[in-house]
Amino acid sequence: MLRLTEDLAKQWLRDSGLPTPQAFAVASPQEARSAAERMPEGAVVKALVPTGRRGKAGAVLLAEDADQAGAAAAKLLGTVVNGHVVRKLYVEARVAIKDEYYLSFVVRDDRAEVLVSRSGGVDIEEVARVSPEKLVRSRIDPLNGLDTWTATDLWLDAGLHGASLPRIAALTTQLYEAFCRADALLLEINPLAIDASGEAHVVGAMIAIDPNALFRHPEWRGDNEPLPENPRARAVALANREYPGGECQYVELEGDIGLLVGGGGAGLYQHDLMLEAGGRPANHCVTPPTGSDNRKLKAVLSAILDNPNLRGLLLGFNFAQMARSIKT
Repeated sequence: MLRLTEDLAKQWLRDSGLPTPQAFAVASPQEARSAAERMPEGAVVKALVPTGRRGKAGAVLLAEDADQAGAAAAKLLGTVVNGHVVRKLYVEARVAIKDEYYLSFVVRDDRAEVLVSRSGGVDIEEVARVSPEKLVRSRIDPLNGLDTWTATDLWLDAGLHGASLPRIAALTTQLYEAFCRADALLLEINPLAIDASGEAHVVGAMIAIDPNALFRHPEWRGDNEPLPENPRARAVALANREYPGGECQYVELEGDIGLLVGGGGAGLYQHDLMLEAGGRPANHCVTPPTGSDNRKLKAVLSAILDNPNLRGLLLGFNFAQMARSIKT
């Protein structure tokens, strides 16, 4: 799955009509100060990297004013959080939270599941270990979806009552709809907060999407889609991103015999045959299906031939599978 950075996740939810705090993506301490100046109640400065548990990693800092926000930005920029270098930050308005809840959707096996809890704002794994009764989990019928009545029952089972129940149930339904439209595999809201006036806020949000659905969400390509370090593999990945049609891939190996093969399983079979015969494959590749942009295939071929270790080439295709159909 492909995790979105928080600015993209929150923008998706905001565009879906969900209440998210005012926030700005910034790249310098000065920009952080300028953003925080628009937040009279204080700000939260977060490392803008596609990973969870940033608070535990020390990558979420509170700021009472613009100067503190600038100092927090200077402290975080350039650090490494869960393997990601922090190059941008998310400066978000602080919310005066009264109650915190937890909500998540995840695709497991053949359908989505929803998990709710009144114990939000904390490590949900620890809640599951210490107080599993505080978690309510249910599978979602993909045909019927998640209506507000079902969502209300879930939160009642979790022990939520009072004036906030209808609001939280309605937001749960909206969040599930946003989860589906995003082609997401995971949507975690922690916390889903209620402020002192009874208003709800999506304060913490993480979305991970199906990378095979990126063609429906071109706005999410870029920093959220990591590129290989190998220059030849990077060129193929960029071609796959830029040009239309089926997928192409190139993974460089330590051998000296290039493989330009097609047909999925047939390609893997030829790879294994080479190993059995004592050969050393220089790469594994996925060639786009017939009808895709020819520049994708050219990118794969160039990557194979540009490998300085190359001494030979195996060319093999399953023509019955890859050829265009002919009408008679």
